[in-house]
Amino acid sequence: MRISLCICLTAFLLTCSLVNAQEPAQLSQKEGKWTFSMSDAGSDLKKISPDKLKKIRGTLQEISRIVTSNPAMSPPKGFEARFWGTISTRDRFDVCTGKNCPPTRPVATLAMMLGRYEDKGGTVKAAFNTPSTMDISINNLGHIFAHLPVLYKDAEGFLLPEPQADGERAGYKAFSNNGHAVAVITRNGSTLWQPVSRERYLKAAIDAAARDAGEIPPPPVKKGKKKPATIDTVYGKPVFIEEEKSWIDPLDEKVRVEKSRTLTFGSRDSNDFFRERVQKLRSELETMPQEERLMQARVDTLASTDEQSPPLLPAGNSTGIAVVTPDFRYFNTKLPIEAVQLIVIQWKFDGTPIFDPQKSDITENLNNQKLLEIYKSMEWQKLGAKVIRTGL
Repeated sequence: MRISLCICLTAFLLTCSLVNAQEPAQLSQKEGKWTFSMSDAGSDLKKISPDKLKKIRGTLQEISRIVTSNPAMSPPKGFEARFWGTISTRDRFDVCTGKNCPPTRPVATLAMMLGRYEDKGGTVKAAFNTPSTMDISINNLGHIFAHLPVLYKDAEGFLLPEPQADGERAGYKAFSNNGHAVAVITRNGSTLWQPVSRERYLKAAIDAAARDAGEIPPPPVKKGKKKPATIDTVYGKPVFIEEEKSWIDPLDEKVRVEKSRTLTFGSRDSNDFFRERVQKLRSELETMPQEERLMQARVDTLASTDEQSPPLLPAGNSTGIAVVTPDFRYFNTKLPIEAVQLIVIQWKFDGTPIFDPQKSDITENLNNQKLLEIYKSMEWQKLGAKVIRTGL
C-alpha cells in the first residue's frame, strides 16, 4: 500500500511538472489582441478646431494600422499590444515668444506597449508592468533631443548638446542620445536645429547664475492661473532619472500607464558662489573679441560636475560637443497644422533596459522578440510616406 502511494505521488508530481513545463509554450501561442486608445482632450486643445483634431487622431490610427499589419501582429501571439495616443497644442521645447517667433503647431505621440501573457495564480493576463515599447511622434521636434540634458534656457529657446549622428535605424537617419537610438523621418533636407553662438551661451549662463544668486527674480505667475508645465533649468548639472518608464518623453508630463522620466539637478550652492560665477562669466564675455562671440559654442561635457555646468571651450577648439537650439522654422507654415512634416521613433526593450534595436545584448523574452520582429519586418516606407515632402 505504501509503495503504491509513493508511485502515485511520484506520477502526480511528474505530471504536474510536465504541465508546468508546457505552460510557457502554451502562453507563447495564445492568440492576443491589440487596442487603440486616445487620452482625453485637455482644455488647451480647445484652441484647435474639432476638424483638425479629428485629422490628427486619424493619422495616429493610420500609423497603428501600419504597425498592426506586420506579420508579428497578425494576430499577436503570446502577447497583447496597447496603442495610446496623445495630442498637445505645442512642443514643450517651443518656448519662444514674440513677433519674430514661428507659429506653434500641435504635436502628437503614439505609444505602443507590448505585454506578454503570464500566469499569475491561475489567472492569465498580459503583463504591462514591464513592457517593451515603441514611441512614434508627429511634428515633435523636441523628441529629437530626448535624453539629452538641457544646458540653459533663454527667451529664444533651449540650449542643448548637438545630437550625435549614428547611422540609420529602420532605413532612416538616426542619432544616439546617451545610448537611446532616435530615428528621424524629415520632410526635406531642412535643418532641425541652429548653432548657438558663444555670446548667447555665456549670456544664458550669466542669467542662470544671476537668478540663482537672487539678482534676477523668477517670472511672476498671474493670480488665478496655474503655473504651466515646462522644462525649466537651474544652475547645476542636469540629470535624467528613469522611473518605471513607459513613454520616452510624455507630451503633457502626465502619468498615463507608468511613471515617466524626470529631470533633476545637483544641489544648490550659496548665493556668494553664484555671485562670483556671475562676475567671472561677465568678465569672460566683456573681454571676448567680436569675431569669437559669433562662433558656435562648444562645451566639454566630461568636465562638468554637480557644481558646474559644462564649461565653454576656447574659440577654435574642435573637441567637445557643439551647442544647438531646436529650429522650429523647420516647419512649413504654408501647410496646415495637422500636416505630418516630421516623425521621430524611439524604442525601449524590457529586462536590462536597452534603447536601441541594433544592440546585441537585448534580454531574451517574448516582449523583446516581438518588438524586434516588428522592427525588422515592418514596412517603414509606408510610415515615411505619411510625411509630406515638398519644396515649399
